[in-house]
Amino acid sequence: MGRWAVLNAYTLQAQLQLDSLGLSNKVSDSIAKCREQIKNMLSESLVPSKALEKISAKELLGRTEARVVEVMSEVKGMCEMVSLIRPDAAPVLSRDMQSIEKKFGSNIEILKQDAINPAENTKLGLEQLRQTIAEVSELVSHAEEFSTTPDRTISLVLDAIERGGGGLSGRLESLGGELKRVTGERDYLKKRLEEVDYVVSNLRSEKASLEEALSQAVAQLQTAEEEAKRWKNEALQASLKSVEESLSQLNAQLESLRSENEVEAHGKA
Repeated sequence: MGRWAVLNAYTLQAQLQLDSLGLSNKVSDSIAKCREQIKNMLSESLVPSKALEKISAKELLGRTEARVVEVMSEVKGMCEMVSLIRPDAAPVLSRDMQSIEKKFGSNIEILKQDAINPAENTKLGLEQLRQTIAEVSELVSHAEEFSTTPDRTISLVLDAIERGGGGLSGRLESLGGELKRVTGERDYLKKRLEEVDYVVSNLRSEKASLEEALSQAVAQLQTAEEEAKRWKNEALQASLKSVEESLSQLNAQLESLRSENEVEAHGKA
């Protein structure tokens, strides 16, 4: 049996267990609670009014910060449960949650600032909070759509169980054992891969050290060659200078002898 089939079977088994615990009802309750919290937050703290826009940013923060934390906590739990029903929806819900959390964080930071124009700061904070709450409401709607349209394969298995399909539990247990074996192999291979990565990393470090040592040796060799060349040139120049001095001395002695001979020759004449 292919590994994907084993993994799918394991997912189905987990889903069936969760369904037996009433997960669908919990999701429905959580969605209803999220909508109630959003409604209360909008009606009590964010409903447009002149009086609301006149309050300070810090006062608005005091009214909304705890509510935001409460709403986000419930929404996060709801998304986690929906992700169990629809594993394929988990990346979408997680991405939307991160985006909303970031925006709420930005909204709260705006309200904490000491603005030059407090009224404008409050107005801006209100607008952004309303927009973010609207996105939360949209996320709840998407999560509800996902929860009411579970994975097609899971639906087929649930239908089979409702029709009294015999032997399915035993087959799932068998697949669970196969999955356990495959998971063991995966963990072993992962450990071996980590060991290989460690060895490769060490070899790369040694290679880098050898390359650096070789580079230094080449530089030292070049320096030595330049020194030898300079020394040879200097030695040659010194030798040439010594020879020239010797020739000059010999020429001087030769001229002296010639002068003495000329004087002696004149004396005899």
